Amino acid sequence: MAVPLMLAACSSSPPRYSKTEEDAKTAVSECEYQIRLNKTPKGDQDELRNLCMQGKGYREGK
Repeated sequence: MAVPLMLAACSSSPPRYSKTEEDAKTAVSECEYQIRLNKTPKGDQDELRNLCMQGKGYREGK
């Protein structure tokens, strides 16, 4: 009986967590804070914001 339970546990996929719009706002705020804290030049801010958001698991919608 223990073997089928162990196999079932191995075959189940890991839980997926959905990101809400509120999560995205929080992530952008954190990225903006870091950009401003480091006094990043305006020309570099968009790229750094995108990289920061990608690092948090977000991708630009196309």
